Amino acid sequence: MNLAQVGLTLGGILLCATCIGALAVLLTWRERAASAPERWRRLILVVLPASGALLGLLLWTLLHVMLLWGQHAPAVAGVQ
Repeated sequence: MNLAQVGLTLGGILLCATCIGALAVLLTWRERAASAPERWRRLILVVLPASGALLGLLLWTLLHVMLLWGQHAPAVAGVQ
């Protein structure tokens, strides 16, 4: 365990928390639309594409944090 691993892990945790918060904001924003057609429009045009991107970023971050702490962590982190 070294300082780079800990720092990158904390950064990953912060990024995951930010993604979850952004997802919550998106869903709340969708529900506050004035009418049902507007909610549907917001869902299709904004919420679904943004949610896909945020969830992809979340999974990418989790994968790389797991790789960082795996067996070959020094090779992944570039630390010799």
